[in-house]
Formats: sequence, structure tokens, C-alpha cells
Amino acid sequence: MDKTREVLGKNSQVVRLRKIVKQTKGSLVTGVILLVFLFFASVGYAIVANDQLESTMYLNQYRIASKALTTAVQSYAVSADEVYYDAYMKELNTDKNREIAWAGLEANNIKDYEWDELKEIATLSNNLVPLEEEAMQAVAAGDVAAATEFVFGEEYSKTIQKINSLTDDVIDRIEDRLGVTKKVLLSIQIVCAVAFLVGFIILAQHCLRAIKFSEQELLTPIIKVSDQMALLADGNLHTQLDLKEDDSEVGNMVAAIRFMKDNMTAIIDEISYILEQMGQGNYIVKVEQNYVGEYVRIKDSLNQIVDEMRKTVSTIQDVAHEIDSGSAQLAYAADDLATACTGQATEVSGLMVLLTALSDSIAYNEKEAEEAVKISNLASSTLIVGAQKMKELMDAMKDINQCSEQIIAVISAISDIGEEIDLLSLNASIESARAGEAGKGFAVVAEQVKKLAEASQNAVGQTSELIKRTVESVEVGTRISREAAANMEEVQMGAEETTGRINGIVDKLKLEVESIAHINESIGVVAGIVDNNSATSEETAAVSEQQKAQVESMVDMISKFKV
Repeated sequence: MDKTREVLGKNSQVVRLRKIVKQTKGSLVTGVILLVFLFFASVGYAIVANDQLESTMYLNQYRIASKALTTAVQSYAVSADEVYYDAYMKELNTDKNREIAWAGLEANNIKDYEWDELKEIATLSNNLVPLEEEAMQAVAAGDVAAATEFVFGEEYSKTIQKINSLTDDVIDRIEDRLGVTKKVLLSIQIVCAVAFLVGFIILAQHCLRAIKFSEQELLTPIIKVSDQMALLADGNLHTQLDLKEDDSEVGNMVAAIRFMKDNMTAIIDEISYILEQMGQGNYIVKVEQNYVGEYVRIKDSLNQIVDEMRKTVSTIQDVAHEIDSGSAQLAYAADDLATACTGQATEVSGLMVLLTALSDSIAYNEKEAEEAVKISNLASSTLIVGAQKMKELMDAMKDINQCSEQIIAVISAISDIGEEIDLLSLNASIESARAGEAGKGFAVVAEQVKKLAEASQNAVGQTSELIKRTVESVEVGTRISREAAANMEEVQMGAEETTGRINGIVDKLKLEVESIAHINESIGVVAGIVDNNSATSEETAAVSEQQKAQVESMVDMISKFKV
């Protein structure tokens, strides 16, 4: 409360309104008090006037009732007419106006000294009763003169005069007393009425001041401020408020509104500028405007957004550069991969051609090996036959000459076989050379076959020589036959071994043919995969180039941001 009073200035509407309200309240309370006094004065005046009237009326009633009794008794004493007697008795016993008047006086505010006089009047009236009774008794006795003496005598007349005089004095005294009271109350009424009128005029002035103050100092500014606040609520911050700033509440409110408008305008301009700069990619901005109250949260949030966006854009720039570098390497790698895949496809195609030729060659060698097996089997059979013949030669040397021609034919066949074996060995060496590592075992076999062929040629030469010697010398035939038989046995064993080896070579060639077929199929699959990889690599290279271009574009865009 003290702080509020310190803030309030001399032009404060609160102070001025409180002053007007205080004055109005004072005038209103004074008017109410005066009105209460006026009311009580009026009521008192009415009560006093009513008491005056009733007291005068009751006193007059008492006096009239007393006069009625006096008149009735006097008239009865003079005339002896029963009508007056009845009137007297009626007033005394039936109407009882004096008792009614007395009771009315008792109910009014009668002072003690006035009651003393009233009691004196009553006593005097009661003192007349014996005289009146004697007068009525005298009338009843027919003594009118005595009756007249009782009610017209000096005692009775003086008493009546005194009663009338006292009654008049009491009435005048009561009227004077009540008249003074009435005057005092009337004066109070007049004073209260005048004061109330003055207070009403002052109250009216205060009310007019309050109305004028409310209209000029409160209602009109409040309407303008309300219109201004409505414009502010609609977002209009550039409409001027035609109210002056001072140390009053409205002036302070006008100053607060203008400060709020200026502050909000500055805040909006700064936020718009910051957002515009952020939209243009400039994140090297900071909120500098003085934010107050809850607007500090906006400032903190905006600074936080700018900082976070700066960090995010910086991270994106770093990542973009890394992606750019990686995309370039990826593009180069994709190009190299496409080139390598194309070369692999070419090499695989050539390898397929070589494998096809090798497969054909091995198939041909397989057929040749089968023929060689047949020939070897035939040679083996021939050698068996030769061995038998040599045994027969040993048993019968006599038939040597006859068998010479057959031996020559056999030797000729053996010579042919040796030549064919030698040719087969040559072909096997050639094919093993073509086969490379896989043909090394076959080359060993070919070498052995070649040696066997040379051995066969040597055996044929030796056999020819023996035959010549046999022809030349029968004596040495037996020895030569034995040697020939032994040689034939060795040849037979070599032929059998050669036949077994050739069969093994044939089996191996069959397996190699099957392996080559599988290899050929696998190479076909590999060729398809290589072709597919080549196409994929080319597409990857194209995509990498496109991605590299997009990444470069993104890097160019990101580089526009200032962080």
C-alpha cells in the first residue's frame, strides 16, 4: 500500500477520484445526518403540535364538561325541569367527558407543575359537587330559592371563575411551553432543511465532478485505450494513441502502451530481420534487443534456435564435404570397377573360348586314347601270340624258317604300333603342354609312352636282327629264341602296363572332360555374373556421377550458409 502511494503522483486519477469520492461520501453522510435530524425534528414538531392540540382539546373538553354540569345544575335549580337533571346525570354518569379529558391529559406529556394546577382544578370541581347535590335536593324539595342560592351563590361563582381562570392559565402555559418547543423544532427543521439543501447542492456538485471526471478522465481514456488494445490485439502496432503521458494512471497506462508498442515493434523487426537472415543462410546473428518479462523466453528460445541451427548447418556442411569427397572417390571407384568388370568380362569370354577349345581337344584325346587302348589290347594279344610262338620256337627249332615270315609280319605290326604309340606320345605331350598344370601328370604318362615306343622300336630292331641272325645261323637260334622269348615277356608286361596306364589316362580324360564341362558351365555363370556386374558397375558409375553432381550442388547450397 505504501509503495502504491509512493508511485501515485499529484495527477493520479486514483488520488483525485478518492478525493471526490471522499468529499461525496462526506456530503452524503452529512446530508443523511441532516435528513435524519430533519426527520426527527419534523416528527418531534408533529408530536409536540399534536400534544399541544390534544392538551388544549382535552382541557377545553374538561372545561366544557364542567360548564355543561354547571349549566345543567343551574338550569335545573332555576326551572326544576327534569330534563336538566337528566342532562346533568347523563354527563356525570354516562358521557363522563371530564374523565375522558383527564385520561387524555394523562396520556400526554404534561409537566409536574402543570399537573399540580390540573389537580387544583379537579379539586375545585370536586368541591362544587356537594353544592350541586344540595341544589338538586332543594329542587326536589321544592325550594327553588335555596337551590338557586347553592348554584348561583358567591362561593359557587368564585369557584367557577377560579376554575375557568386556572384552566385558561394551564392552557396558555401548556401552549406557550409547546409553542417554544415547536419553535425550537421548527428552527431545527429550517436549519436542517437549509443545511440539507446546501449539502444536496454540494453533493450534486461532487456528483457532477465525479461524472465529469469519470467521462473525461476515465471513460473517454478507457474507450481510447480499449480501442488501442483492440488494434494491438489485431496486430496493428503503428496507430498513435492521442493521449498524453503524465504521472496519472491513464498517463502511465499510455506510457506503458507506447513502450509496449515500441518494444514489440522493435522485437518484431529484430525477429523478422533474424528470420530473414536465417532464410538467406546467415546464421551469424544474435538477438540484441532488450526483451522484458515473458519476452525474455522468446529471446532465449530464438538464440537457442539460432545456435542449434548454426551447429546443425555446420554439421551438415562438414558431412556434405565428406559426402562430396566420398562421392568423388565412389565415382572414381565405380569407374575403375566398371572398367575392371569390362576387362573381366573380356577375359572370361576369352577363357570360355579357350576352355571350349580345351574341352574339344580333351574330347578328341579321349577318343584317341580309346583307340590307343584298342591298339594296346591288340598289341597285347599279339605279344601273347608271339610268346606262344616263341615257346613253340623253343620246342621246335625246326619251324623257325617257316615262322620267320610270320615273325617279320608281327615285327612290322609292332613297328607300326611303336610308331603310333610314338605319335600318341607326341600328341599327349602337346596336349599336356596345352593343359598346363592339369596336364603335368599326362605329360609324365606321355613321356613313359614315348620311352615305351622307343623301347618297342629297339625291340623291333633287335628282333629283326635276331631274325637275320636266325636266318644266318640256326645254331644260335635257340639262344636267340630264348632271349626273344624273354624280351617278348618283357614286352608283354610293358604292353599290359601300357594298356593299364592308357586305360587310366582314358578314365582321367573322361573325368577331365566332365570337369571341363562343369568348369565351362561355371565359367558361363561367372560370365553372366561378370556381365551383370559390368552393367551394374556402369549403372553405379552413372549414379555415382549423378550423385556426385547432386552432392556438389548440395555443397554449393550449404556453402551459402554463414556459420
